[in-house]
Amino acid sequence: MPSILFINRVYPPSHGATGEMLRDIAESLAGRGWDVSILCTGEAGEPKSVKRGGVFIHRAGAALSRRSVILRAASYSLMIPWLLARALLLRRTDLVVTMTDPPMLAVLGPMIGFFKRNKVVHWAQDLYPEVAEEIGVLPKGSPLIGLLRSVSTLALKRCDAVVSIGRCMTSRLVQRGVSYARIFNIPNWAPAVTPIDRKNNPFRREHGLEGDFVVVYSGNMGLAHDFDAILKAAESLRGRHIVFLMIGDGPRRAEIERSVATLGLSNMRFLPSQSAAKLSESLSAGDAHLVTMRPNLCGLVVPSKVYGVLAAGRPCLFIGPADSEAARLITEQDAGVVIDPARPADLAGILLDWAADPVAHAAACRRARIAGASTTRQNAAVDFEEMLHSLLR
Repeated sequence: MPSILFINRVYPPSHGATGEMLRDIAESLAGRGWDVSILCTGEAGEPKSVKRGGVFIHRAGAALSRRSVILRAASYSLMIPWLLARALLLRRTDLVVTMTDPPMLAVLGPMIGFFKRNKVVHWAQDLYPEVAEEIGVLPKGSPLIGLLRSVSTLALKRCDAVVSIGRCMTSRLVQRGVSYARIFNIPNWAPAVTPIDRKNNPFRREHGLEGDFVVVYSGNMGLAHDFDAILKAAESLRGRHIVFLMIGDGPRRAEIERSVATLGLSNMRFLPSQSAAKLSESLSAGDAHLVTMRPNLCGLVVPSKVYGVLAAGRPCLFIGPADSEAARLITEQDAGVVIDPARPADLAGILLDWAADPVAHAAACRRARIAGASTTRQNAAVDFEEMLHSLLR
């Protein structure tokens, strides 16, 4: 049977979106007869090696420190040699797949391929160092950025294949000098979500949302996301029985809460991140969902939360660049509306229209659900396996 080693910082039960997606693909491949191994970092109490879901999981220690930006950067830097050393000690596999957590993990693939003579794939969830540069973590245009970009580009060019999660990201990779023939576009997919009717949703009852039109932002409130248009729309919709529900945490949540308090926005509420067991209820609690992305990050990241929104059968209001993968999906499937971040009045207008016209809103929900059915774990696993087999021929 063909064998494959995936390398990523996190893997369940450790928390992280990349780990969840990796588990989906790894267990799908194992179920199709592949010999699948995972190399990741560990948390206290987790076994160093274990087999679960048909997948061999190896942990190399080096859990991430979040106490400060400096310690976080140091942790990321130390993970690379730790993971490399452990990978070289593991048995040889036919393929090695690196992901993007920690940043610059792409450099490991060609190194392992040189010593073990296996095929190398990089599964790009983000593009570094550009993401760090654009969100201000690293100084823009600095010699360090130039060095990291050169090293990263060299590694990507030496991979046998690069998996891109969006057409906008593919364009960025080609601009970097990666051969288009070596890029495979495999979008991300929705988590396991079952749509729940708004009238029978315990989450809406629990949080007193039954009499309102609810627009939800669910997920990380991070540096890659723009919230100005949401705040301005909420300000203009006070007293309209339209509630903005912000679910999740992240580095910008406190800042947004301060803005809400300053503006006196009683129509914007906050809840913590919800467990996987409550995901269907929390996503279905919204009548519409907000997804945002700063325009300068187009192609460097692809907001995967849009897939969960559509799987819940709710229209997506994407506030960001029109040429991003999320915007193109929504437009092509007529599964919501793409809104210019500079036009918050458009967001307010769409919400007023849907709140006043249940028939139009129900039609938008049906289209969203149809679109969500096309972005599944099963479809991605088939595409991923076909790509891997093409490399082994």
